[in-house]
Amino acid sequence: MTTRYVGPGGSDANNGLSWANRKLTLNGVEDSPVAAGDVVYVGPGVYREMLTLDVSGSADNLITYIGDYDGSHTDGVGGVVRITGSDDDQTATRASGVTGSSKNYRTFQGFHFDMVTTGSHYNPAGSNQVIEDCYFGISNNNAAISITSGTALTVRRCCFINGGSGSRYGVSFNNGTAVNNAGHVVENCLFVAVARGVDTARVGGITIRNSLFYSVQSTGVRVSGALTAGQTVTVNNCIFVGCNVALMATTTAEFVENYNALFANTTDRTSVSTGANSNTLPWLPDSRWFFEMVGGGAMVTPFDMAGYSALVNVAGTSPPSADMRGTTVQGAQREWGALEFDSTLDIEVGSGAGIYRRVARTTGR
Repeated sequence: MTTRYVGPGGSDANNGLSWANRKLTLNGVEDSPVAAGDVVYVGPGVYREMLTLDVSGSADNLITYIGDYDGSHTDGVGGVVRITGSDDDQTATRASGVTGSSKNYRTFQGFHFDMVTTGSHYNPAGSNQVIEDCYFGISNNNAAISITSGTALTVRRCCFINGGSGSRYGVSFNNGTAVNNAGHVVENCLFVAVARGVDTARVGGITIRNSLFYSVQSTGVRVSGALTAGQTVTVNNCIFVGCNVALMATTTAEFVENYNALFANTTDRTSVSTGANSNTLPWLPDSRWFFEMVGGGAMVTPFDMAGYSALVNVAGTSPPSADMRGTTVQGAQREWGALEFDSTLDIEVGSGAGIYRRVARTTGR
């Protein structure tokens, strides 16, 4: 049970046992090697590599990688911990962010994933894995999280905004043969404008609860490959709004939905029976962030570009002098889109006298 460290400015020749002696790369710390019970703190920065998992943890001693967003365990400053498949933030060159073969009892917390090619952001074939507090950005044409024959995957408090066409799913459970009583759980997640939110083919025993599916291009939750008789997917306490199809199965017997809100979808259900306690009440989101922004507020929104975006400082034609926030040109050019990149924007958390403010750090620029 060892605590290890990795981050910018380190060296894979270091032992990784303190921040001062941190490793430089994710694979460098993995190859230490990590062992059951280890905790790896990953410092803010950009990791342009595909992490290959080498070992498994155990039931009582998971191997945990933590993206140290607040910097309290690493650099003392904080910022986004990004794993990307791109070398230049324009073209994806690596297939996956994290991969492996039959590596079990692993946890990943607090990472930003984006820009992979043919694979998924998280694609290790294994069981008893936890993925939490992660952000899954744009991918080329595959699911953000892809699990085949593994069991007992938990995905919680994650945001999926990895694109809305082709096979850009949020979470995919797809195996060539039946996997029964898998024990997968997806909870407290956001699925925004993806092709499908959660898709399963031949994998039964999945629970999806307390998640939002917004403007999903194909299907919010779908059974695309028939399950073994008696196997089900269960969906509870979720909101589906603006989806093409909210819920879809191959037969009503394999899908149990109840206590869900389905509103403004093209089709609410296909081969799915209506839950006795589900409703069609509208989702009415809080708009205060918008009025704070157009009123000149300095808080980052989900629509602000990152500093490493290739669209920062691209010359346009006859733009307005200020963006919708009222911010004028910050660099060489007024950004395309509605919002100017501004490195001084804040993150504010809390209310009343207890407001905690941290200047957002832009990594990898």
